[in-house]
Amino acid sequence: MTRQQITRFMENYEALYPGKSLELIETHISWVLLARDEVFKIKKPLHFSFLDFSTLEKRKHFCEREVELNRRLATDMYRGVVGIRESDGQLAAHGQKGKLIDYAVWMRRMDETRQLDHVLEKGEVGAEDIQELARLVAGFHHRAEVVTQAEDWLELYREFADLKSVLPVLDACLGPGARGVINGVLSHARDFLKGLAARIEERKASGFVRDGHGDLHCRNILMTHPPVIFDCIEFSDDLRTLDVLSEIGFLCMDLERFGRGDLSEVFSGEYLQHFRCVENEADRNLLLFYKMYRANVRIKVTALALEPSVSDRRPDPGLVAVLQSYYGLFRGYARNFAGNPI
Repeated sequence: MTRQQITRFMENYEALYPGKSLELIETHISWVLLARDEVFKIKKPLHFSFLDFSTLEKRKHFCEREVELNRRLATDMYRGVVGIRESDGQLAAHGQKGKLIDYAVWMRRMDETRQLDHVLEKGEVGAEDIQELARLVAGFHHRAEVVTQAEDWLELYREFADLKSVLPVLDACLGPGARGVINGVLSHARDFLKGLAARIEERKASGFVRDGHGDLHCRNILMTHPPVIFDCIEFSDDLRTLDVLSEIGFLCMDLERFGRGDLSEVFSGEYLQHFRCVENEADRNLLLFYKMYRANVRIKVTALALEPSVSDRRPDPGLVAVLQSYYGLFRGYARNFAGNPI
């Protein structure tokens, strides 16, 4: 679909259902349309190195894949895939007549006020809530498919070192000192990962690499009873296939970004009681590395969002603040990981 067609779809929906309206949230890869009790998520016709939504057939496939994968943790939220058709100039979902224009993931609308990021900001989440979440994630990982063919230490390092691609933005937003810090971390990270190459392979053989969620952060978790985890990565098996330490490291890092290191410790402690995937000091160092790796990824994603405004020499202050928060975490992890200050 095009942006114009999205507008028409919204207008037609409101005409079909008087008193109802659609709210549009646009991401870099999707249009998300929220009604009072339902949600339509439509994939943009894009082709990047990491995803391909360029044809109608591919968008249908990935809509179906999104529903299938997310039903592992959010069964009641993901209703199915619906076609969007045009008939007599009107665009609508669920219809059987007219020209098929696109597909949408059809979801039940949930209570966004229960998103973990929101309840953290309001101070409405405690240790027992996080313990329940940890048990849910551990159970999910126990059930998830074991994958033995996954990235080795060098591939992991190359992903980590891709942070260099946004150094000009980091110079502009964090000051010239950031470049030296990042180069130092990258140098040490290479030696660290190379030294643990054998352990990384052993962890694959031990079943610690799973077909997981891939995007386990606070905005993708609803703190209901039980919690609901949604919006996993559907467009890349490689990005979703990971060591469980990387998965839990992402959420621990995000909890620490909200200043809740105590809840990060509660989560990891409870999780490790139910999924024993830390067997030695090397594994403990890997968990810290994965937290730093996840902060690295969020730095890069935020820097890419900042790039246009930096080019205009008017960087968005809100995004700069987010960037600084992730960079602060990154530096904190880097000072201590593997016991070697940087």
